[in-house]
Amino acid sequence: MNIGYIFITILLGLLLFIIMTYLKRKGLNEGDSVILPNIYIILVASLLPKLKEYCLLLIISYIVIDILNLMLVNKKDLLTNSKSYYKIVGLTIILGGIIYYLYLMKVDNAFLDMEIFKNFVWLLIIIYFIKKLNLLSIKFKEEEKTSFDDRYKEYVIVNYAKFKNRYSYLIKSNKEIENIIYSFLIYESYLHGVIYYGIRNIKNNIFRNNSKYGILNLESEHYISDEESIVILKERLESKYKRIKKSDDLVKKLINDKYKESRDYKEIIKIYNIIDEFNKEK
Repeated sequence: MNIGYIFITILLGLLLFIIMTYLKRKGLNEGDSVILPNIYIILVASLLPKLKEYCLLLIISYIVIDILNLMLVNKKDLLTNSKSYYKIVGLTIILGGIIYYLYLMKVDNAFLDMEIFKNFVWLLIIIYFIKKLNLLSIKFKEEEKTSFDDRYKEYVIVNYAKFKNRYSYLIKSNKEIENIIYSFLIYESYLHGVIYYGIRNIKNNIFRNNSKYGILNLESEHYISDEESIVILKERLESKYKRIKKSDDLVKKLINDKYKESRDYKEIIKIYNIIDEFNKEK
């Protein structure tokens, strides 16, 4: 063995110790604490081929310097009590031994040859583009969702203004009931178009059974107009409001007077919140 090479190897072990100490202070995790020293010896073997057979000594010298450092700064408790430290030391040496005997000692040159390097570069390029495509896909989905939310909010505000202009004289009440009725109107308008109401009215005129009438689709034994459906629902909500106004989940209980399904409630409360926020901003 060459004394000069051994000395250089120990110096490289000291350099590894300095690098690892710095990285540990930055919050290096256990896995990296095991892997990075072994990447270091592969790089040393690749760049300094004459030191290849001393790389196991390099790892051992790094571990010895680390232990001596702990002892010199009076951290003996770490050596006697820390299972984590022993685990990292043991795994580092085992992985170093595997790399040394099964890789470094089996090849003439530890560095990648050009053919392997070419494949490695293309692999990096493919991984880069896959990550970029994934990021673009995620970004597109986020933008699409934001765009839909913005359009939905705009739809609610526009229809709120339209219904307020048309029916505000009928809906005058407390804030909760007004916002709930406007939410019902917008939701029914969102679910059903003019064609739906036309077909519904024709069917009701033919069969004349207990059906839904008016813009709010209220069940009735006889025909009621859009305005009448609003007045009926308003009176019903005001009556219920007097009984439960001090209870928790007031808005939810009022909404459940007409809409029982979870899906309907979620949409109504979403519309209600948009209206409520809009009124606060005015």
